[in-house]
Amino acid sequence: MILIAAAMMGLIGLVFALFLVTANARFAVEVDPRIAELEERLPGVNCGGCGYASCAAYAEAVARNGEKIDLCVVGGDDTTRDVAHVMGVKVSDEQKDKLVAVVFCQGDSEASAFPGVYKGIPDCAAAIYSQDVAKRCKYGCVGLGSCVESCPFDAIHMSATGIPYVDAEKCTACGNCVIACPRDLIELHPLKHDAFVYCKSLDPGPIARKVCKKACIACNICVKAAAADDNPDAVSVRDNLARVNTRNYSAKPEYGAKCPTQCYNSNRNLVNKEAAMTRIAAQRRARAAAVEA
Repeated sequence: MILIAAAMMGLIGLVFALFLVTANARFAVEVDPRIAELEERLPGVNCGGCGYASCAAYAEAVARNGEKIDLCVVGGDDTTRDVAHVMGVKVSDEQKDKLVAVVFCQGDSEASAFPGVYKGIPDCAAAIYSQDVAKRCKYGCVGLGSCVESCPFDAIHMSATGIPYVDAEKCTACGNCVIACPRDLIELHPLKHDAFVYCKSLDPGPIARKVCKKACIACNICVKAAAADDNPDAVSVRDNLARVNTRNYSAKPEYGAKCPTQCYNSNRNLVNKEAAMTRIAAQRRARAAAVEA
């Protein structure tokens, strides 16, 4: 009886094993070997700058869904070429401009009115939601550093006077700080462009100036300067706010020379720009030399 029971158990085990082997062969999901190779070529920092939650997810999207190969902002041109090689496609020799995060506010503790002290959760969105923001300007930086916490590259910090500044050399334009800012004060723009209106206030001039010394008062001086330079499309005023045209980036720093509040300015809240531009130029020269060789 024991032998019969053992034989039956063995037979049942064999049947189940055959069933599992057959099911595995029939329902197996084919894995594209390019996915693993793409993952090796990507930085692996999982910053989300490409629009995907991780480098692995982006690699899968490229291999299986034909996603664009140039979405990795951390790796830049070199990673794009590596991905193109894996996918067997050609990549243009055209170099993209490096993007960096730009903070559109100068309302620090020296410029903006602080009627109280915030004592709540150290998070910008939470402070706005609780309506317990110490700073009077309802458009300005809250100053609690949510953008700093969101950056995986240590590229954004708070100044001694409570306003974020960006390290151009470390910034990869991943966009995490853009998402983290509840007042949409951070945007990604070309590193080489250095003229912006560093304010987002839509209040009329007298009110804006009352709560912040660096606020735009819609005086139109920068607009007139651009028009006098035969460049009327470079700057415009809408809803009490001067705005630089970011479709062509033709605005020049000198248009803000007479700005009474210095809100039209250059390279505000940005450090190590020259070092970043020098490094980029060296990388491009090296690539050009490699192509010629």
